[in-house]
Amino acid sequence: ENVSDLDKELDLFVSKLASYNPEALSEMKKVLWEGTENWDTLLYERAGISGKLVLSDFTVNALNQFKKK
Repeated sequence: ENVSDLDKELDLFVSKLASYNPEALSEMKKVLWEGTENWDTLLYERAGISGKLVLSDFTVNALNQFKKK
């Protein structure tokens, strides 16, 4: 809700992580990052898709309907 609350929650989260098995955290990181070797290319391609979709007639019409409410 505010920066102070965010800081408190972040401290709690970091404290939790610090109590975990370091080897388990390392393995979890490997699993979570698996398949992201071409991340730069993937992000560029997905940004293109997002841009195309956000400029589509469907999206423009949906936004215009939303503005009317």
